[in-house]
Amino acid sequence: MTQAADRTPATGEAAQQPDPRRWRAAAVILVAIALDLIDTTIVNVALPVMQSELAASKAALQWVAASYTLTFALSLVTVGRVGDMLGRKRMITLGIGFFVLASLLCGVAQSIEMLIASRVLQGLGGAVVMTQGLSLLQVTFPPKERAAVFGMFGALSGVAAMLGPVLGGILVDADLFGWSWRPIFLVNVPVGIVALIGVAAYVRESRSPRVQRLDLVGVALITLALLALLYPLVQGPESGWPAWTFIAMACSVPLFVVFALYERKKAARDGSALVEPSLFKERSFVAGLLVMLSFFAIISGLFFPFTLYLQVGLGFSPLAAGLATIPFSFGAMITSSFSAVLAIKMGRKVLSVGMVVMGVGMTGLIWTVHHYGGGLAGWDLAPALTVLGLGLGFVISPVVDIVLGGVPVEHAGSGSGLLSTADQLGAAAGVAVIGVLFFNLLAGQAGPATDDALPALRSELAKVGVASPGREQIVTNFRACAKESGKNTDEREAPALCRALVPPGTVSPAQSGPVGKALADAGEQARKNGFADATAKVLWYEVGIIVLGFFLTFALPKKARATERDEAGQADGAGQEERAGAGAQEAPAG
Repeated sequence: MTQAADRTPATGEAAQQPDPRRWRAAAVILVAIALDLIDTTIVNVALPVMQSELAASKAALQWVAASYTLTFALSLVTVGRVGDMLGRKRMITLGIGFFVLASLLCGVAQSIEMLIASRVLQGLGGAVVMTQGLSLLQVTFPPKERAAVFGMFGALSGVAAMLGPVLGGILVDADLFGWSWRPIFLVNVPVGIVALIGVAAYVRESRSPRVQRLDLVGVALITLALLALLYPLVQGPESGWPAWTFIAMACSVPLFVVFALYERKKAARDGSALVEPSLFKERSFVAGLLVMLSFFAIISGLFFPFTLYLQVGLGFSPLAAGLATIPFSFGAMITSSFSAVLAIKMGRKVLSVGMVVMGVGMTGLIWTVHHYGGGLAGWDLAPALTVLGLGLGFVISPVVDIVLGGVPVEHAGSGSGLLSTADQLGAAAGVAVIGVLFFNLLAGQAGPATDDALPALRSELAKVGVASPGREQIVTNFRACAKESGKNTDEREAPALCRALVPPGTVSPAQSGPVGKALADAGEQARKNGFADATAKVLWYEVGIIVLGFFLTFALPKKARATERDEAGQADGAGQEERAGAGAQEAPAG
């Protein structure tokens, strides 16, 4: 990429011609975005190893994952607008470089504090990459090609998040060079360097000519509002939802109102608002944000309890749990590859169909969990997860094009930031709400699941010759232990009630071994049944969110925006493409 090419004027014939290297640029941008999406989930499978090697507390370990997500979400709107101002190629270059450096620091971290601090920096770099990547895809491609490129982004989104646990499990199990968990971060370094070279070679600079300076007051207000909302959603489940979490979330409402009022005045006064208020006059933009919010609440809310069910409930290894979800990614990849183009002809019907298919898949998943219970194997999940993934692919690709399709190119960064913020907010809310419901259901299911295991336990105790009074005392203690264990997902420390299941003098030394095995088998069966029942029940709430998302799709335009342009006439379509081409080739500041 030469300096002369970077400074191609935004007027005349050159401005009307799409960048001939745009598809190479898209490939490079999507690689950078993939790193960002994978790093959101790859760390989860390595947390137990990190805790052991870095002597981390449970709270500190949670912040290894949460620090990335929270920083990412808080930064999106601001860094999106900065790209509009300073140049999107310049910003994505800085973002990838920052992400690579932070990944290196994560990989060499010698303490849990250093790891958390490095994850904060990584989240900031990831936010820059995500917003500038989406903005560049929008302004680089003419309207008639955006459906295809956003379809590629949708397919990537459908598989990258699910590849995280699989890739993380492979790298941790492989223990490359004896580095344990560190390769999950260090692998970003060479891939990120390749992405930097590609950006320099193929990506054309663009920026908005209208935004003159950063809205610092707006930055402060939106950051405080998002922090008041997102921090409790991230920390609340771990802290047991103390009063301050609800107070903070309540305070976010007036902060958002003040931010909206200030942005309206700022836009009217000098046109340099952090978030352009006119974006919210687009029905497709607002409805699309709501669809995205509910959509990511569905996905994140699903895999939080589902992962616990597989790993804690059924005893799957991290790698086995990740491999079990591959059919979901496979289904999403298939439909994502063509659904955005299909939406140009069918409009919002594609999204509605996608929500219906997701509902069918989720219902099938509930049946599968309920039917197989504690005896479920990974392959049993394949049919339902495949259908669920097919439905996801029908939604994720078209909705991105619909949301960003009506955003003027000069506000592409701001629109991309809002879109990604809706994703993160939906994901955080989904995990928080579904997590609370799941743990409550899990505690409630401990008694019934244990009762189901008691007949087999009594039979085994009788076989080894335990007398009736002692047998009933052991069964009573076992039931109390199982009920207490249902409230605790950390199996490294057994509840106090579980440390003396067999009263002294109840069994002889010769009976202690068989009795211990009978108790272990009954405990395992009760745990599996409890997790299965709680998971099947909490997934019905997911079906409810899908129904809500289905009705939200009817608030979107009936036709895709590209079709509306075509129907409006050739002249209007040419004008739209000319403006898009001009926005894509504006020279950077300085």
